[in-house]
Amino acid sequence: MKNGDDYYLEVPLKSANFLAKIRILSAGKVSGNVYDLDTGEEYLLLRVESNTGSFSAVVKAEYRTILQDIAGKCFVKAQADRIKDEIKARYGDEPDFPFKKFPDYAVFRNPQNRKWYGLLMAVLLGKLTGDEKDQQEAALLNLKLAEGKLPALLEEALAMLDESRAFTERKK
Repeated sequence: MKNGDDYYLEVPLKSANFLAKIRILSAGKVSGNVYDLDTGEEYLLLRVESNTGSFSAVVKAEYRTILQDIAGKCFVKAQADRIKDEIKARYGDEPDFPFKKFPDYAVFRNPQNRKWYGLLMAVLLGKLTGDEKDQQEAALLNLKLAEGKLPALLEEALAMLDESRAFTERKK
């Protein structure tokens, strides 16, 4: 549900008679709480790191899954959309979606020879890190590039990373 520039989502937990209430601010900040539907009280053990009980672990895992689902559907898709928009603005190229098994994978092609130069996809981070438990999605852009141009591209990417890191440090 949208309220002004913010979004609110209520998701019942399957593991207990609990309800997760999530708020997504227009700036991208996400916050949430879990409530016991029988008492109406907030489930405070969600925030206690040292609590290792099996019931608490199940509730925390389900809440984490809800947040990861939101991240995948909202933020990863938004990042992929920004990349698509930037490619269209710079080069005028629209993606095609040739994979039946992966209908959201976007392929960018050179309009003269129809050879691909970019593949935009959402992948599970665990596939990249080797941590199969990490089910969070990330937007990944695979670019076909002449080997001689790779060092300049890496320098530009590292400069952007440095700029992003400095920006987030100023926000603290």
